[in-house]
Amino acid sequence: MKNIFLIFSTLLISVFLNACNSNEEAQTIVEDNTSFQELKEKSNKTFNLKTTEGETITFKVENDILSSEQLKGKVVLLNFWATWCPPCIKEIPIFNKLYEKYSDNFEIIGILYERDKDKEELADFIEKHKIKFPITVSEENFRIAEAFDDVKKIPESFLYGKDGKFIKKYLGEVPSSDLEAQIKK
Repeated sequence: MKNIFLIFSTLLISVFLNACNSNEEAQTIVEDNTSFQELKEKSNKTFNLKTTEGETITFKVENDILSSEQLKGKVVLLNFWATWCPPCIKEIPIFNKLYEKYSDNFEIIGILYERDKDKEELADFIEKHKIKFPITVSEENFRIAEAFDDVKKIPESFLYGKDGKFIKKYLGEVPSSDLEAQIKK
Protein backbone atom coordinates (compact mmCIF):
# COMPACT_ATOMS: atom_id res chain seq x y z
CA MET A 1 0.00 0.00 0.00
CA LYS A 2 2.89 2.30 0.87
CA ASN A 3 4.47 1.61 -2.54
CA ILE A 4 1.24 2.45 -4.41
CA PHE A 5 0.96 5.76 -2.55
CA LEU A 6 4.62 6.57 -3.34
CA ILE A 7 4.18 5.76 -7.05
CA PHE A 8 0.94 7.79 -7.26
CA SER A 9 2.56 10.76 -5.49
CA THR A 10 5.58 10.64 -7.80
CA LEU A 11 3.37 10.57 -10.90
CA LEU A 12 1.26 13.46 -9.63
CA ILE A 13 4.32 15.60 -8.87
CA SER A 14 5.86 14.86 -12.28
CA VAL A 15 2.62 15.94 -14.01
CA PHE A 16 2.67 19.31 -12.22
CA LEU A 17 6.38 19.86 -12.84
CA ASN A 18 6.28 18.84 -16.51
CA ALA A 19 2.97 20.40 -17.55
CA CYS A 20 4.65 23.05 -19.65
CA ASN A 21 8.29 23.18 -20.73
CA SER A 22 10.26 25.70 -22.76
CA ASN A 23 9.67 23.86 -26.04
CA GLU A 24 5.89 23.81 -25.75
CA GLU A 25 3.43 26.67 -25.85
CA ALA A 26 0.84 26.91 -23.14
CA GLN A 27 -2.62 26.27 -24.50
CA THR A 28 -5.85 27.71 -23.24
CA ILE A 29 -8.84 25.44 -23.35
CA VAL A 30 -12.15 27.26 -23.62
CA GLU A 31 -15.05 25.00 -22.85
CA ASP A 32 -17.91 27.50 -22.79
CA ASN A 33 -17.64 30.58 -24.99
CA THR A 34 -21.13 31.75 -24.02
CA SER A 35 -20.22 32.64 -20.46
CA PHE A 36 -17.31 34.76 -21.67
CA GLN A 37 -19.59 36.53 -24.15
CA GLU A 38 -22.15 37.21 -21.42
CA LEU A 39 -19.44 38.56 -19.14
CA LYS A 40 -18.15 40.77 -21.94
CA GLU A 41 -21.64 42.14 -22.62
CA LYS A 42 -22.22 42.90 -18.94
CA SER A 43 -18.94 44.78 -18.66
CA ASN A 44 -19.63 46.72 -21.86
CA LYS A 45 -20.89 50.13 -20.84
CA THR A 46 -22.08 51.11 -24.32
CA PHE A 47 -25.81 50.74 -24.92
CA ASN A 48 -27.58 50.56 -28.28
CA LEU A 49 -31.28 50.99 -27.63
CA LYS A 50 -33.71 50.29 -30.47
CA THR A 51 -36.75 52.55 -30.69
CA THR A 52 -40.23 51.65 -31.87
CA GLU A 53 -39.47 53.86 -34.90
CA GLY A 54 -36.55 51.60 -35.89
CA GLU A 55 -33.84 54.04 -34.84
CA THR A 56 -30.91 53.29 -32.53
CA ILE A 57 -29.95 55.51 -29.62
CA THR A 58 -26.33 54.88 -28.64
CA PHE A 59 -24.66 56.10 -25.49
CA LYS A 60 -22.05 55.08 -22.98
CA VAL A 61 -22.26 55.37 -19.21
CA GLU A 62 -19.06 55.23 -17.23
CA ASN A 63 -18.23 56.68 -13.81
CA ASP A 64 -21.69 58.33 -13.63
CA ILE A 65 -21.14 60.18 -16.91
CA LEU A 66 -23.37 59.63 -19.94
CA SER A 67 -21.67 60.31 -23.26
CA SER A 68 -23.27 60.25 -26.69
CA GLU A 69 -22.94 62.20 -29.91
CA GLN A 70 -26.74 61.97 -30.33
CA LEU A 71 -27.50 63.32 -26.85
CA LYS A 72 -24.60 65.76 -26.46
CA GLY A 73 -25.51 69.05 -24.82
CA LYS A 74 -28.93 67.86 -23.65
CA VAL A 75 -30.37 67.02 -20.26
CA VAL A 76 -31.26 63.32 -20.55
CA LEU A 77 -33.89 61.41 -18.60
CA LEU A 78 -33.72 57.61 -18.85
CA ASN A 79 -37.16 56.40 -17.77
CA PHE A 80 -37.81 52.71 -17.06
CA TRP A 81 -41.54 52.09 -17.38
CA ALA A 82 -44.27 49.61 -18.37
CA THR A 83 -47.68 49.88 -20.04
CA TRP A 84 -49.45 48.20 -17.09
CA CYS A 85 -47.98 50.62 -14.50
CA PRO A 86 -50.43 53.38 -13.34
CA PRO A 87 -47.70 55.82 -12.12
CA CYS A 88 -45.88 55.34 -15.44
CA ILE A 89 -49.03 56.25 -17.35
CA LYS A 90 -49.60 59.24 -15.07
CA GLU A 91 -46.13 60.61 -15.97
CA ILE A 92 -46.67 60.54 -19.73
CA PRO A 93 -48.55 63.89 -20.08
CA ILE A 94 -45.94 65.61 -17.89
CA PHE A 95 -43.09 64.13 -19.93
CA ASN A 96 -44.81 65.08 -23.20
CA LYS A 97 -45.25 68.68 -22.06
CA LEU A 98 -41.62 69.06 -20.93
CA TYR A 99 -40.31 67.21 -23.98
CA GLU A 100 -42.09 69.62 -26.32
CA LYS A 101 -41.30 72.74 -24.28
CA TYR A 102 -37.55 72.01 -24.00
CA SER A 103 -36.99 69.95 -27.16
CA ASP A 104 -33.75 71.74 -28.01
CA ASN A 105 -31.99 70.81 -24.77
CA PHE A 106 -33.93 67.93 -23.22
CA GLU A 107 -34.30 64.28 -24.20
CA ILE A 108 -36.43 61.57 -22.63
CA ILE A 109 -35.75 57.95 -23.46
CA GLY A 110 -38.61 55.69 -22.45
CA ILE A 111 -37.07 52.29 -21.75
CA LEU A 112 -39.90 49.75 -21.86
CA TYR A 113 -39.45 47.25 -19.04
CA GLU A 114 -41.66 44.53 -20.51
CA ARG A 115 -40.48 41.44 -22.36
CA ASP A 116 -42.14 40.27 -25.57
CA LYS A 117 -44.62 43.14 -25.73
CA ASP A 118 -46.88 42.82 -28.78
CA LYS A 119 -45.83 45.50 -31.31
CA GLU A 120 -49.38 46.41 -32.33
CA GLU A 121 -50.51 46.64 -28.72
CA LEU A 122 -47.56 48.91 -27.93
CA ALA A 123 -48.23 51.06 -31.01
CA ASP A 124 -51.87 51.47 -29.90
CA PHE A 125 -50.70 52.41 -26.39
CA ILE A 126 -48.27 55.02 -27.77
CA GLU A 127 -50.98 56.49 -29.97
CA LYS A 128 -53.62 56.48 -27.21
CA HIS A 129 -51.31 58.35 -24.81
CA LYS A 130 -49.83 60.55 -27.57
CA ILE A 131 -46.25 59.74 -26.47
CA LYS A 132 -43.91 62.24 -28.12
CA PHE A 133 -40.54 60.92 -26.92
CA PRO A 134 -38.71 57.79 -28.12
CA ILE A 135 -39.64 54.43 -26.63
CA THR A 136 -37.05 51.66 -26.77
CA VAL A 137 -37.83 47.96 -27.10
CA SER A 138 -35.32 45.12 -27.12
CA GLU A 139 -33.35 42.82 -24.84
CA GLU A 140 -30.86 45.68 -24.49
CA ASN A 141 -33.46 47.37 -22.25
CA PHE A 142 -32.93 44.61 -19.68
CA ARG A 143 -29.14 44.79 -19.90
CA ILE A 144 -29.23 48.50 -19.17
CA ALA A 145 -31.74 47.91 -16.34
CA GLU A 146 -29.27 45.48 -14.77
CA ALA A 147 -26.39 47.91 -15.24
CA PHE A 148 -28.38 50.75 -13.62
CA ASP A 149 -28.57 49.50 -10.05
CA ASP A 150 -30.49 46.41 -11.19
CA VAL A 151 -33.81 48.19 -11.80
CA LYS A 152 -36.67 46.17 -10.31
CA LYS A 153 -39.34 48.75 -9.47
CA ILE A 154 -40.91 51.07 -11.97
CA PRO A 155 -41.14 53.82 -12.78
CA GLU A 156 -37.48 54.43 -12.10
CA SER A 157 -35.65 57.28 -13.82
CA PHE A 158 -32.10 58.56 -14.07
CA LEU A 159 -31.34 62.18 -14.91
CA TYR A 160 -28.12 63.40 -16.55
CA GLY A 161 -27.08 67.02 -17.07
CA LYS A 162 -26.05 68.76 -20.30
CA ASP A 163 -22.45 67.90 -19.44
CA GLY A 164 -23.41 64.20 -19.16
CA LYS A 165 -22.92 64.06 -15.39
CA PHE A 166 -25.42 62.10 -13.31
CA ILE A 167 -27.77 64.42 -11.41
CA LYS A 168 -30.48 62.37 -9.77
CA LYS A 169 -32.30 59.05 -9.51
CA TYR A 170 -36.08 59.05 -9.17
CA LEU A 171 -37.96 56.09 -7.71
CA GLY A 172 -41.63 56.44 -8.54
CA GLU A 173 -43.13 59.41 -10.32
CA VAL A 174 -40.80 62.21 -11.31
CA PRO A 175 -41.99 65.52 -9.80
CA SER A 176 -42.56 67.84 -12.79
CA SER A 177 -41.38 70.98 -10.96
CA ASP A 178 -38.12 69.29 -9.93
CA LEU A 179 -37.52 67.96 -13.43
CA GLU A 180 -38.24 71.34 -15.02
CA ALA A 181 -35.90 73.08 -12.56
CA GLN A 182 -33.12 70.64 -13.50
CA ILE A 183 -33.71 71.24 -17.22
CA LYS A 184 -33.54 75.03 -16.78
CA LYS A 185 -30.17 74.94 -14.96
